[in-house]
Amino acid sequence: MGMGGKAGGESAPHLRGLASALAVVAVLAGGPSAVAAGPETPKLVVVLYPNESDGAPGIVLVNGAIRSTFAGESPGPVEIRNEYVDTSRLGNSEFNHAQVSLLRQKYAGRKVDLVITGLSSGLDFALEHRDELFPGVPIVFVAVDERELRARRLPPDVIGVPIRMDLSGTLELALRLHPDTRRVFVIAGSAPFDAEWEAEARRAFRPYEDRLEFVYLSGLPMDELLGRVADLPDRSLVYYLHIHQDGGGKPFVPAEALERLAARANAPIYGHVDTYVGRGAVGGRVFTFEAEGRNAARLGLRLLAGERPESIRVAEAGEDIDLFDWRQLRRWGIGEGNLPPGSVVRYRDPGFWDLYRWHVVGAVSVCGVEALLIAGLLIQRVKRRRSEAALRESEARFRLMADAAPILIWSAGVDKACTYFNRPWLEFTGRAPERELGDGWAEGVHPADRARCLEVYTTHFDAREPFEMVYRLRRHDGEYRWVLDRGVPRLSPDGAFAGYVGACTDITDRRRAEDGLLASRRELRSLTGRLLEAQEAERRRVARELHDDLNQSLALLAVEIDLLAHRPPGSAAETAKCLRGLSARVKELSSSVHDLSHQLHPSKLEQVGLVAAVRGLCKELKQHHGVDVVFAHRDVPEVIPEATALCLYRIVQEGLRNVVKHGGTDRAAVELSGAPGGLRLRVSDDGAGFDPAAPRNGGLGLVSMRERLHLVGGEIALDSRPAGGTRIDVRVPVPARDEPAGASLAEAARG
Repeated sequence: MGMGGKAGGESAPHLRGLASALAVVAVLAGGPSAVAAGPETPKLVVVLYPNESDGAPGIVLVNGAIRSTFAGESPGPVEIRNEYVDTSRLGNSEFNHAQVSLLRQKYAGRKVDLVITGLSSGLDFALEHRDELFPGVPIVFVAVDERELRARRLPPDVIGVPIRMDLSGTLELALRLHPDTRRVFVIAGSAPFDAEWEAEARRAFRPYEDRLEFVYLSGLPMDELLGRVADLPDRSLVYYLHIHQDGGGKPFVPAEALERLAARANAPIYGHVDTYVGRGAVGGRVFTFEAEGRNAARLGLRLLAGERPESIRVAEAGEDIDLFDWRQLRRWGIGEGNLPPGSVVRYRDPGFWDLYRWHVVGAVSVCGVEALLIAGLLIQRVKRRRSEAALRESEARFRLMADAAPILIWSAGVDKACTYFNRPWLEFTGRAPERELGDGWAEGVHPADRARCLEVYTTHFDAREPFEMVYRLRRHDGEYRWVLDRGVPRLSPDGAFAGYVGACTDITDRRRAEDGLLASRRELRSLTGRLLEAQEAERRRVARELHDDLNQSLALLAVEIDLLAHRPPGSAAETAKCLRGLSARVKELSSSVHDLSHQLHPSKLEQVGLVAAVRGLCKELKQHHGVDVVFAHRDVPEVIPEATALCLYRIVQEGLRNVVKHGGTDRAAVELSGAPGGLRLRVSDDGAGFDPAAPRNGGLGLVSMRERLHLVGGEIALDSRPAGGTRIDVRVPVPARDEPAGASLAEAARG
C-alpha cells in the first residue's frame, strides 16, 4: 500500500543480549511523556506500526492525522506512544518473545486505555499477543483493506474503518484518459505482501483480458525493471501496485521506488494509493492515509469517552477519491476537461495572476494615474501642433507653471540627455542652465550616490518604466541635501516614446527624523540583547543547580541498584516491588534532568563544541520525532567565541523545531562550514514552506534568530514558499586566531 519496507536478521545469542539491554533501558529510562503534565492523568494510547513501515510516507501521514485529531478534538489530555514491531519474523518464537517481553516491561504499571494498529501485520501482532501485552484494551485498526479483514475473525472490541484499494476503478480511470491503450504493464515486487496483491490484481483485471494485453513485471531486480519501463511499446500504460522488495532481495519504500520508475518510464503510470500522486503517478482512484488516520483517531475518541466498541463495530470502507498530479497531466498531454467530475488535482503551478495579483493591481493603479497625467500632456501636444503660435503659448505656459511650482522639475529627451530644468531647480543648485543640461546635472550628485543614481536612471529609461530614487544633491551653498526623485516616461500622441519628465522633493528633514528613529531602534535592540543575555545566564544557573542536585540522587540510586544485584530480596514479589520503586525514581530523575537541563542550556556546547552539539541535536530530533536530519560540516574553526557558538546552536534548534511543528516532512538538512572571516550555516527542508511576506508568518522564532545574530554581527536570509520547503542561510563573522577570541554574550549585549 505504499508504506515502505525493511528486512534483516539477528542470531539468537545477539537477540537475547539486545532484548535484555533494551528491557533495562525501557524500565529505567522511560520517557519525558511518562510524567503527567497536570493534575489530570492523560489517557494512554499505544500505536503499533510494523517495523517495515517506519518512515514510509503513508505512515507519516497516518501518524500526523492521528496526533492532530487527538490534539484538536480530545476534551482531555492524551498521551500517544508509537511502537514499531518487527512482523517480518512472526515464525521466530524466540524473537517474538523478546519483543513482547520488552513491550510488557515498558508498559508495566501503566494503564493503557487504547491500542491503534497500522496495517494488517500490525493488527495480527496485536491480536496474537494482546492477552500478554494489553488484556481487555480495545483495538482500533487503521490502513487495513476490507478484503484482508474478511480473511480474519475479529473480536467484538476490535473496530476500525477499512480501506478499499479500488484496482478496477483506477484501471477504468486510466482507460478513460487513454482510450487507445492496448497493453497494461503491471509492476509488483517480490515481498509476500507484493505477491498477495499481484494475485488480487490478476483477479481484478481478468474481465479486461479480452480487449487488453496484461504484462506482469513482478519480482524483477530494480535495474532490469528500469530498463523494461524505459522501452515500452506505443499505446501502453503502467499500473504500479507496490515494490517492498525487488527480485534481488533489496528492500524499497514503494513511493521511492515509484519515483525511480517514473523518471525512466516512457508511458504514463497509475496507482491506487494517494502517496503515489506526487511521486510520478498520473493519478488514480485512491484512498488517503490522512483520512484513515482521522477516522481511527475519532473512533478512539469515542472509545476513550466510554462508548462500548460492541456498539460501534467495524464501519464501511471509506470513500475513495479521483486524485491527479497536475504536472503529470501536462507531461502526458491530458486535459483537465477530460477528468471525471469532482476530481482533485494537486501540485498545480500557480499562474501569473496568482503570483502577481497585487503587483498588477498596484501597477495598474499607478499607470492609471500616470495615464491621466500623460493624457493631459498629449492633449496639450495636439493643440500645439495646430499652429506655431499655439505651440509657443503652450510651452510658455508649461514653463511658467513649472517655474512657479515649489518642487524641482526636469525633463529629458529620447537620448537620455536632460533638456529642461525649472527655476526652483536652478535656484537650488545655483548653476546656469547650460551647465545642467545633458548629463551636467550629475555633477551635483554626491560622489557616493552618483553611480547608483545613474544606473537607476539608465536602467529604467531603457525599459521605459517609471522610477523613484533617493540621492544627495549639492545645494548652492555647498550643502548636500537628500532629494526624492520621481520620473515617468512621456509618449507622443501616436504612442511613440518622447522622453521623461520628473520632479524632485527635498526630504532632508524627513531623513533626519528617520535617522533618529533608527537610533531608537538600535537602543531597543541593545535592550533586547541584554534581556536575551540575562535569560541565558539564568538558564545556565538553573541548569547547573539542578544537575548538581539531581546527580547526587542518581549516584545514590546506582549504588542501590548494585546492592540489589548483589543481595537480591528473598522473593519475587519483593524483587518486583524494589524494581518498581527504582523505576519510578529513575523515570522522575531522568525526565527532570533531560527536560530541564537540556532545554535551559545546551551543556554539550561547552563540553564537546559546536559541531558535536549540533550533530547530537540532529540525532535527538530523529530519535524523538522521526525526522531524518542530514548534518554536514567542513572547515569549521577549532575556536569559536561562546556567543557565536550559542547563537548558531539556538538557530539550528529553532529551525529544526519549526520543521517538526510546521514543515510536514520527515527530512531536513543542516550544513555548517567555515568561510573567509566567519561561519556559514544553512538549515533546509523540503516541507510545506510558507510565505515570509504574510503578516502572520513573522513569529517570535525568526525575531529571536535576527536578534541573536545582531548581537554577534551576523546576517540571516530566509527563502521559503508554500509547498516549496524552507531554507535559512546565516553568516556570522569569526575573528582570526591571532585576534581577540570575541566578546561573550554579556559583553555583546552591553555593547
